[in-house]
Amino acid sequence: MENQSSSIHDEAAAEEARLAALMAGQADVLADVMVERIMTTVPAYAEGGVDPAGVRRACLDMIAHILEPMSRGEAPTLDLFDGTGRSVAIAGIPLTALLDAFRVAAVSGWELFVAMAPALDVSVAGVLRVATSFLRLLDLFTQEMTRGYREEIGAQVRSEEQRRAALVQALIEGRLVESDLWEAADLLQLPHRGPYVVIAARVPGIGSHALPSIERGLGGLGIDSAWRLMHDVEIGVARLPRTGPVVFEQLVTALKAGGEGRVGVSPPYDDLRLTSQALRLARIALHGALDHRKVVVFGRDPLSAAASSAPDIMSRVAGEVLSGLSELPPEDRTSLLDTFGVWLDCAGSADEAAKRLFVHPNTVRYRLRRLEERTGRSLSDPRANAELSLAFEVDRRTRDLPD
Repeated sequence: MENQSSSIHDEAAAEEARLAALMAGQADVLADVMVERIMTTVPAYAEGGVDPAGVRRACLDMIAHILEPMSRGEAPTLDLFDGTGRSVAIAGIPLTALLDAFRVAAVSGWELFVAMAPALDVSVAGVLRVATSFLRLLDLFTQEMTRGYREEIGAQVRSEEQRRAALVQALIEGRLVESDLWEAADLLQLPHRGPYVVIAARVPGIGSHALPSIERGLGGLGIDSAWRLMHDVEIGVARLPRTGPVVFEQLVTALKAGGEGRVGVSPPYDDLRLTSQALRLARIALHGALDHRKVVVFGRDPLSAAASSAPDIMSRVAGEVLSGLSELPPEDRTSLLDTFGVWLDCAGSADEAAKRLFVHPNTVRYRLRRLEERTGRSLSDPRANAELSLAFEVDRRTRDLPD
């Protein structure tokens, strides 16, 4: 019984090999049918731009790759189909079009085989066996083509991202000569004229994006942008579609919604050659951003900019102004300064500050008097108030932004 089963299997394999050899001899006819169907029924091919001769060569390669090994009783290898997927990706043909073309080619070839079967003296059982092998191979080939296509697209995307990142890096460092500047703008898809702004956003960790979807979000507002991820910040150069406060506020709103980290924004500028200078201003604004002021635009908060622009000098200035608080317990010192900060935010209203702090107004006044006594500066004196305000901004950064 076992010998009989083995004999039947051998006969089936021999017939399959014979049929594969016969069909391989009809390769030109098969390829012509496949090309005609593909070029007339698959839109991406029918719309032009794809060379029919190239499609025919691909069909002949596919036929040979499948039928010649089968005619020798061998299993076809998959390497051609990985390469096919990659070459189609390089040509810019969509994956759906590739799969449609492969399906049309397979169906066309199968239909022609069935039509030719009687003349080739092929039994029904033989046709079914070939159909089973054909469908199994079709699935494997489709998977391999898809894998090759997606890997090539992934490589193209990574290459494009790296190129864009390098151009942004050169732009923000001011390393582009004028002739290269406009070519870079074209590659980054930035218009040649402003207004532009530079955005600096603190990243949550090395290799992590601060604003993961911001380029798409800004694009929805008509704001073109290009980005560079660095170890500490994510930097963007954005071009506003028009001047005026409305679109700028839309940009700020999108940045607030784009992530959890702090963000600094430069003032608008018109010449891309000034990008490196704008980055310095965006970084200064970033240092001025605190949890309650997540997005800071340079120039809108002069005290914040002054407090963060020269950390070493400012910390010494603040230390001198607030030296009278050094002998207080840490919690008392923090209480006095936080009360002063809330009082500033409330435009000098003790009643409003008390509401925010959930204390009595007299408690606010008492703490402010203690601050005046300890620092030797009266809050009714504009100069002394300005000195305390600046020292407070510096001190708050020391406490809230240890990095």
